Amino acid sequence: MAEYNKLHSINTSRILRAIWLNPGLSRIKLAEMLDLDRSTVTKIMQSILERGIVETAGKSTIQSGVGRRQINLRINAEIGVVLGVEIQDSRYRVVVATIYGTVLHSFDGKFKTTADTIASHAVSLISRAKTYIDEQGMFLLGIGIGVPGIVDPYTGVIIRSNPLNIQEPLDLRKALEKHFDEYVFVENDANCCCWGELAFRPESRERNFLTVLGEFRYVVKGSRELHGLAMGLGLVVRERVLHGDHFTAGEYRSVYATARTGQFLVPWDDLCRIPDDEKVLDDVYRELTANLAFLVNSVDLTKIVFAGDIVEHPGNIQKLLADAIEESWVYDLDRNFIIGFSEFGEQAVSIGAAGLFVEKLFSVPDMADRFEELVGYDLYEYILKQKGLS
Repeated sequence: MAEYNKLHSINTSRILRAIWLNPGLSRIKLAEMLDLDRSTVTKIMQSILERGIVETAGKSTIQSGVGRRQINLRINAEIGVVLGVEIQDSRYRVVVATIYGTVLHSFDGKFKTTADTIASHAVSLISRAKTYIDEQGMFLLGIGIGVPGIVDPYTGVIIRSNPLNIQEPLDLRKALEKHFDEYVFVENDANCCCWGELAFRPESRERNFLTVLGEFRYVVKGSRELHGLAMGLGLVVRERVLHGDHFTAGEYRSVYATARTGQFLVPWDDLCRIPDDEKVLDDVYRELTANLAFLVNSVDLTKIVFAGDIVEHPGNIQKLLADAIEESWVYDLDRNFIIGFSEFGEQAVSIGAAGLFVEKLFSVPDMADRFEELVGYDLYEYILKQKGLS
């Protein structure tokens, strides 16, 4: 029975993901695409149509059988909303979005967050957003949170975060479970940018790509508050966000940096003058793009998306990266690159955190997955159970 339930959950999740990625599919096309019996598809479709997660979207011009038009299927945009939260050391951004990435409500502000206060701050932000959601009569599916640092996305534990001064593992998901019924995913902020691209920019799925998150942060040196630049990378290969064995994939430090410098060889005293000092900004971008070019060429990435404060202060970074990629490539082969800026602007992390939850909702459980993630139809069942609707 357990084997049947697991197989049923996987097949249901496969059907939901196929419809999510290919809106307008018919049941016949679903059966062909997933190599499932039509009877299996019909039985599963009856259940998820009754639950409202999928809806019919008119009839296709393609006919099946004797003169019968195929019924198109799509994920119901009204099944609920998702909450995306970005928490940095000195500010926050929150969005309430549809499962298709349309922002319905947002707010942001400044505060000082550390290991001692991040959980209480998260509770406050989520509670504020939930008040709006309840007032509007919306159904909250779940929550995604993006933070700087090393994060175990399977457990919701922040392992380390220098910006947040977290030096011992902090179980943020567990802390939030005491206050909310909704399931919470916690992820590194740069990786959230990847999830936003995957969830809400379908064309990104066709490429192996890199997100480059650059945030201008205040750094206290003595009695002075100075600007610093914090960098983080997110890597996607074959539609999978790469985390690494220690969840440190994408942690950035220039190969030119020394033991006495930060993420860059450029000295702190110079970094503190950006973004206003164009000469220093150009030096930083030249060093950054030289590092990125090595990664792009080594991993064979064909799309690079800049996000965060870099979007507001782009300088000449696109040309610098294109030139660096070309200069460090040894083969005479034409390669089609896209180097651009996130369409989500300053909300790239918070929208990406919302996208993280959406992607997990429409993922397929892996029977061999050692992490045993709660995803796909199992996650939807959990949502309904927590809301008393199962």
